[in-house]
Amino acid sequence: MLFKRLRRRFSLKPAFRQAWRGEGVLHDQQWQPIPGAAGAEIYPLTRRPDVSCSNAYIIRTASEILIIDTGADSAQMAEIVERVRDETVTLPRPVLLVITHCHLDHCFAIIRDEALRAVAPLTIAAQEDGARALASADKALTVSDLFHWEIKPLAVDLHLLNAADRAHGGIRTVELAGGGRAVLSMKVPGTAGDLSFSCQTVLLGSGERLEVYHVPGHTPDSICIRIGECLFIGDLLFATAPGIAGIAGWDPSALSASLEGVRWLLESEPICLCCSGHGRAVPAAAVAEMLPKLQREAAAMAGIGVFDPERLRRSREEAIDLLAEANRLFSVIAGRLYSLAYALEELGEAEEGQRYQNLIEADRIDEFLVDFGRFAGEFSEGKKIELQLVLKAVQIIQRIGQVFAQDRLDHVVDASLLRRADRLLSDFMDTVCCYPSEGRCRSVDLNTLISDLVKGLHVPPLSDEAFIEAADDDDAYREALVARLAYLPLFEETCLDVSLCESPLPVMTDAERLSDALTGVLEDLVSAGVTDIRLTTSLSGCSVLLGIAYPGCALPGTKTGERLRLYRREFLRCGAGLASRDGNGVSELCIALNTADALAISSQENDRSGWDRA
Repeated sequence: MLFKRLRRRFSLKPAFRQAWRGEGVLHDQQWQPIPGAAGAEIYPLTRRPDVSCSNAYIIRTASEILIIDTGADSAQMAEIVERVRDETVTLPRPVLLVITHCHLDHCFAIIRDEALRAVAPLTIAAQEDGARALASADKALTVSDLFHWEIKPLAVDLHLLNAADRAHGGIRTVELAGGGRAVLSMKVPGTAGDLSFSCQTVLLGSGERLEVYHVPGHTPDSICIRIGECLFIGDLLFATAPGIAGIAGWDPSALSASLEGVRWLLESEPICLCCSGHGRAVPAAAVAEMLPKLQREAAAMAGIGVFDPERLRRSREEAIDLLAEANRLFSVIAGRLYSLAYALEELGEAEEGQRYQNLIEADRIDEFLVDFGRFAGEFSEGKKIELQLVLKAVQIIQRIGQVFAQDRLDHVVDASLLRRADRLLSDFMDTVCCYPSEGRCRSVDLNTLISDLVKGLHVPPLSDEAFIEAADDDDAYREALVARLAYLPLFEETCLDVSLCESPLPVMTDAERLSDALTGVLEDLVSAGVTDIRLTTSLSGCSVLLGIAYPGCALPGTKTGERLRLYRREFLRCGAGLASRDGNGVSELCIALNTADALAISSQENDRSGWDRA
């Protein structure tokens, strides 16, 4: 099942879940010693995971103040400024800000806020690629194009792990603003096998040593920083997450090598704690357990598409539609189970009825969807950004996937309905990840597909003969009874007039997906009160046309545009285009598919786009 694959692909290991719930070692907004450091103390500013702002870490020594990332939140930046002011008013010291990578959620505060510079002499350091991106205000590499935040160039004073250092090594001394100094030296860790990754030691005036490791993959400039027994890992743990993987600079091959390097580092160096860019600190042992899984995910995502502003727009649009449709579909599924439970209770089978009612955790799914609805409302009010909405939708889908057990419902709820619910969510994940639809187009006779579909709509899942035959076996009879009670004769009073072209109409499509999409449209019409529906097929040049005509104006319901957008997206995944027409008291949905003729394949995109424009 699709959800089982989603659970395997995106689930978190138990140790990481534990740390995620706030059981890290560092205490937020308190000064505390850094394990293994010569005397440095750390003041973490940690937050609940949020793509709009990272954590920040302030470290004090006798000779300097070190800041790792500022985040993007103005209140967090004000706290950083206040702490630095407190530390430097009695003991003036230079401040070194190290940016783990150039994404705005890690550095937007220093770009727009000059207050920190007014408090103490400031030197900004970043890996060379990120330094260039910040200096040129690169919209793609800083993801300002995804955040829709205007930025100005940020001058980076110290380029870490630059090309010259990596090529020639050696030692160089740099001056920090305010009179401080730092000695930079290159080294290559003696790793196992062929593995090696760049490392630069930064020796501060206090004697504290920073080991800076180049870990590209999430971004070209990503770095990890080791101080004592703490390793600051930026966004390493989130690099394969849907909506994060595929952004500008994403490189799955480089990421896999970086993960292997960090795994070696955790095994060979005295590191007890990993300080992430988002969320609580994680014990090093827990991170070491996670890294192989992240490597497998990076390898599996080699074919992922680019997550750019257009991909974000499509994902956001689909997320909004998903909210409405998921509410509707899961309400229908839950309603059918409640109805079945009531019928069984009336027959004296209350325990059996309760068992079927519990097959879907409707309350939890409803809770997830309400949470998403609340978040979408905040987005509409301008309180959340577009990327936050998409990542929230990803989170909600993963949660629903953990409780929606489709295989337990197969003999109770119509299979087409279950598949549509399953695809609704997994298709969204494919959109976010830019994966192609799993459905594969094959040559299918459209006339046969339509005939079989209409016949199936009027045939109960269990015939009278089969029901009688099951009477001799208690278990078989109970299952047969449930199937009969759960069956909803939705089309019993509907006139489905079918007029098919006489000749076979071979089309290229995913037959099951197309059949389910058509069933969904017909069920929507009948549920809206339409009692007369006419289905027609015809051949028009290189396209086969399927018409669904019904009396009335446009699509029944108050959100016609949303429904049509949902239909259009689903039919596109079947290899078809969709247009709607209405006039003279009759409305029609027109679905265009390509013929199976190899000579017509070249015109596929033109035909489809023509229908979309219609």
